Amino acid sequence: MYTKDNNRGMALMLTLFFIAISIVVLSTLSARLLNQSHHVDHFRVFKDCFNGLEAALEESKLEIEAGKDGWIGLDSWQAPAGQLVLPEFDQTGVVPESFASIPEIEYFALAQDWSTDGIDNTGDGDIDGSDERFTYTIHAFARNGQVTRHSETVVRGIDVNVWRNAIFAGSGQAGGVIKGNVSIHGSVHVLGDNILAGGASLAAIDLSGTSLIHNNYDGIPADLLARIPALTKSNWNGEMVESLDASLRVKKGLVGMSGNSEIGSPDTPGNAFKETMDGTYVSDGWTGNAVVDDGDRGDPLSVSSDNGWDELYDLGDRVSFPLLTDEWHDPDTGAMEWNNDTGDWYTHADYFNQVLVADPLVKDDGAYNGNIILYTRGDDFYWNATTNEELNGSLPATPPAPDDDYILFDASTDTLLINGQLAINGDLTLRGQGNETSIHYSGRAALLVKGNVQLDTDLLSCNNGNPADTANSFPVNNIIGIMGAQDMVVGSVAQISLMGAFYAQNRIQSSKQTNVIGTFVSKYFDMGSNVPSIFQVPSLADNLPLGMIGNYPIMSLTQLSWREIGVTL
Repeated sequence: MYTKDNNRGMALMLTLFFIAISIVVLSTLSARLLNQSHHVDHFRVFKDCFNGLEAALEESKLEIEAGKDGWIGLDSWQAPAGQLVLPEFDQTGVVPESFASIPEIEYFALAQDWSTDGIDNTGDGDIDGSDERFTYTIHAFARNGQVTRHSETVVRGIDVNVWRNAIFAGSGQAGGVIKGNVSIHGSVHVLGDNILAGGASLAAIDLSGTSLIHNNYDGIPADLLARIPALTKSNWNGEMVESLDASLRVKKGLVGMSGNSEIGSPDTPGNAFKETMDGTYVSDGWTGNAVVDDGDRGDPLSVSSDNGWDELYDLGDRVSFPLLTDEWHDPDTGAMEWNNDTGDWYTHADYFNQVLVADPLVKDDGAYNGNIILYTRGDDFYWNATTNEELNGSLPATPPAPDDDYILFDASTDTLLINGQLAINGDLTLRGQGNETSIHYSGRAALLVKGNVQLDTDLLSCNNGNPADTANSFPVNNIIGIMGAQDMVVGSVAQISLMGAFYAQNRIQSSKQTNVIGTFVSKYFDMGSNVPSIFQVPSLADNLPLGMIGNYPIMSLTQLSWREIGVTL
């Protein structure tokens, strides 16, 4: 017989049983929640560590694009000579960077330059070969507490300095940057800083009539083609074709297209050259009667580019128009040079005049004071900046020394011998007379002209001062670079052909059917209506004479691969 005490005992046992079950369930849930919390905390640490990894990579890329080595957080660490050894946290010389808001996340990076690492990275049997130039492996490391992550990224740089174009145009004028008809074979880069916002008539490039921008040498005169290196061939749509690797970039301002103008042309199988542009990057859009108004940026009718026509300008503020008052940059590294006399960086003009001329200890020594005018079948002229010798109407009894900086013009043969760095405190004029319209030049020289430049005669390269020897004479063996501090007028009286690197700080005007083999760099271009032709020579940028403005690498990196090497927990 059950009693009340028995019922109470049973209830107590049931209560204790359910309490025990509840404790077990709650303990299990608490353990699970605690475990999940640990997982969340671990994931957060793991993710934050990845953010440090990305920061190391991006900072390294920015350093490379700025012309530096891409090493981040490596104060005095050095790898053993001839070996690829990667640094580690807590090693001597490794001083990691961190986020100001999350100081526990540390990171550093090392960029391995393929062109100098003593390794055959491409597997072609050529250690540190030309194909490895501008290619880097970036090793990024990050640590957050006990978590360490390491990634390996391969990037390849493209040098986008101003001389790697057929035309580089600066700010322009209110009505545009390139005015008139022009036939361009090669890359075009336009900044358009002075183009007013809006207004469809304000075009950065006004391609009217039969103007064009092409990616090949189709139409180049045979005599000029024989003087320059052959274009390299690459596989395009299953065919080995020649290409200028040409792109169109317009940072600000509309691109006007009218009439039969075109940018690139449709791919035609069986041709020996590439028709389409490698890339087109236009921020503001398109205008003109050869553009369909789509209510947005416009659809041009005659643009054939590998990436279409809707891609925006891709270089940000990386490239600016070079001014003679800008800092001097080393052609190989991009490094600036300190001027102890002024307590500031050398400007390009000051470095040219005070360091690159004949006597670096004497300011402006070797500069020619006055105008230089050379006529075909005119008077002989000789000026040696090194010896300060000048002859008008005669030639020197003995040739100048190989290391002298000089101009020697023989009017009887219309040959021009040049060498070195030459500053002219005045104007420079080259003119043809009668049926004699060609000057043949040999040598390598950069001329800085304080005044205006007028080129009204053929200026053609030849080897060893022999006008009959022209094969492969430009730009590796012979090149003239002319920098005008003001304006440059080209072919104002007759059709001419020019070979060289031409810079005007203000304007370049070309009003006739002139052929230019090389590169034009100027703030503003007036091309007239007779369609001058400009043919870019890709090897020009690598063979400029010392002293040319804007001649230093400006990197734009493209990521080729990324992988995570390992994680330490």
